[in-house]
Amino acid sequence: MAEQPLETEEPGTDLPEGLVPPDEISPQREEPDGVSLPPVAETSGHSGPVLLRDRYLIDLSTRIPELDQPSAKAYAVEDRRDLTHKVFALACTPGLPARMDAIKAMQGLRYRGILPLVEWDVVPWAPLGQSTLVMIYVRPLGGRVVDRLQRKDTRITEYDIPSKVVEPLINGLQFLNEMAGPHRAVRPDNLYFLDEDMEQIVLGPHVTAPPGFDQPISFEPIERAMCEPEGRGLGDIRDDIYALAVTFIHLILDNDPVDKVKEDDLIFHRLETGSYNAIFGNVRLPLAMHGPVRSMMADDPSERWDQADVMDWATGEKPSAVKHFPAKKAEVPFRFCKREHLGLTTLAWHFAQHPHDAVRALESNVFINWIKRYPDGPRYLDPIKGAIQSAKSHNENHKGADDFLISNVSSLLDPAAPIRYKGMTFMLDGYGPMLAIHWGRRGDPKDAAQILNHEIPGMWFTSREPLNTELAKRQRAFANLKGLLSMNDPGYGLERVVYEINSGFPCQSPMIVKNNVLTIEHLLPAMEEAANSADTSNRPIDRHIAAFIATRFDEDVRPHLKAFGSEKTDTSVIGMLSLLALLQWKLPAPSMLALSSWIGGQLGPAINAYHNRQTRDELEKEIPKLVRKGSMPELFNLIDDAEKRREDSDGFREAQEEWLTAEQEIRDIEGAGEERLSRAEVSGQQTAATISVVLGLTVVSVLLIIKIL
Repeated sequence: MAEQPLETEEPGTDLPEGLVPPDEISPQREEPDGVSLPPVAETSGHSGPVLLRDRYLIDLSTRIPELDQPSAKAYAVEDRRDLTHKVFALACTPGLPARMDAIKAMQGLRYRGILPLVEWDVVPWAPLGQSTLVMIYVRPLGGRVVDRLQRKDTRITEYDIPSKVVEPLINGLQFLNEMAGPHRAVRPDNLYFLDEDMEQIVLGPHVTAPPGFDQPISFEPIERAMCEPEGRGLGDIRDDIYALAVTFIHLILDNDPVDKVKEDDLIFHRLETGSYNAIFGNVRLPLAMHGPVRSMMADDPSERWDQADVMDWATGEKPSAVKHFPAKKAEVPFRFCKREHLGLTTLAWHFAQHPHDAVRALESNVFINWIKRYPDGPRYLDPIKGAIQSAKSHNENHKGADDFLISNVSSLLDPAAPIRYKGMTFMLDGYGPMLAIHWGRRGDPKDAAQILNHEIPGMWFTSREPLNTELAKRQRAFANLKGLLSMNDPGYGLERVVYEINSGFPCQSPMIVKNNVLTIEHLLPAMEEAANSADTSNRPIDRHIAAFIATRFDEDVRPHLKAFGSEKTDTSVIGMLSLLALLQWKLPAPSMLALSSWIGGQLGPAINAYHNRQTRDELEKEIPKLVRKGSMPELFNLIDDAEKRREDSDGFREAQEEWLTAEQEIRDIEGAGEERLSRAEVSGQQTAATISVVLGLTVVSVLLIIKIL
């Protein structure tokens, strides 16, 4: 369930709990749930202006609240090359994943119905004491549509809606969808008059936050409205068509008919009676609007009008209206946690909110008997019983936990609903932003990571079988993410996953997180800045930086990462140096004096890997010279010169062979002396024996002669 927004002084500037606008962040801000945001240095007042791309001068002292987005603040800007060019700046909330793919696709494009995005960059932002993403937009000279309507400066009637509102906006949405994906921020306070005469209505910015993040739940299709804001996902143009219908009815009514309704109650009534009836059922709409609005708000996306149908209606054609079929309901309600349910969709939603109570309810005869009598109920019963039995047989691991079981059962009861697990509710394409915000906000992505580890999406896919082409593609994508997560080497793991599925999530390495590094081109300058104050006994590359490089760098860095992850210290150091040298070589990076010095101080193991003492001495003398040049490619070429390595290896091998030859000669010499001594000893013994025999014979002969005489 989406969290309640924080209270703010200005209307239309709410953010979900735990995220605050960029000019309101203070050190150690404590959120209501006890989670503190990372400390951000707060400056006293605003410093001088900020220059973006050497052209756009942003005045930090001049705010433009009427152009704010819920997750970004607006400031006055001067175009130094064209003073007549009216533009303004939006400073994004740090750590909130922006839609970088859409930003790059839309920059510089102009099309009817879309507020033009002129330029963007990450710049130092004095009020925060860190860098943030800032975008430059054309300033809408007519201001916000709802503000002008409230001041009675203009009027939009039901007869103006098709031609003045719907036709230009559906054109813009179609163009945007083809170029950069759906808008996902269509709502009344995000419509502007581009011109002072208030004739051209355009859709406002949509890239400062994840898709759907800033939307009130009544402007989100039901399956996405049930998600937490960061988990709503990209969706498609059908989601924009739904929001467009709700938007133009709000313009006619000049009020929100459900602004006093609690979110939980609104979700329940939308599931029970349909979104159109729950939101506008008690409102008297112009008769001509009933069919088009109901068709654009159909809860089944396959039945909802597409852009061609909307365009036909806006230009005077009469597309066929969507036929509304009543949802299946039980004859008697099933009571669960003080709510009575006649349908499976509301029950699945409520079960996920109270998993422990839901497990007890599932095992009760009351539930079994109720679902047996539900229309088509028996076809749900066997899969549910199978899920319960599976949980019992795995009671010693996560598959036996209540959260796992209820995630499975809720998908079986309502396959069209989002994935639900441990209080997290998200669409498949919303997993990336949800993981990023859980990590960036709480600093502990464990629960979000379990989505992959425990293969929660697999149960959701199973409930929707057979899969269409798009879902099969998403299933393979999640399998690939699981593979990345299972690898512990640098450049992989959960860090790799979060950057792989969030092109607008800045590198979260503690060394450079304040630099808000979004692109690979910004990485080395940020590391250079960090090197000036870093503890140089640590490595300059951690798991976040390694994963960020692996994801955002176009070159194949797998060999470098493999070397960096080696257990051999000298190989690991060379792998780290080679990776940074490749970055500096391929990217337009200036000399890296501080970073080179940091790296230079860590090259001891790589130097000691050389066998030749003279070579080691020469390297130690040369390294300081190259460090002062700030060139890591030259440093790498010095340390890992192939010719020098070969000479050292050949010389070492020759030295080994010479040593072995000398050793053999010594052994031979030592062995020959012993042999001569042994032979002399044997010869002496033989001579002594011979003399003894001769003497003996002589004595015997003399004695015999004497005896004869």
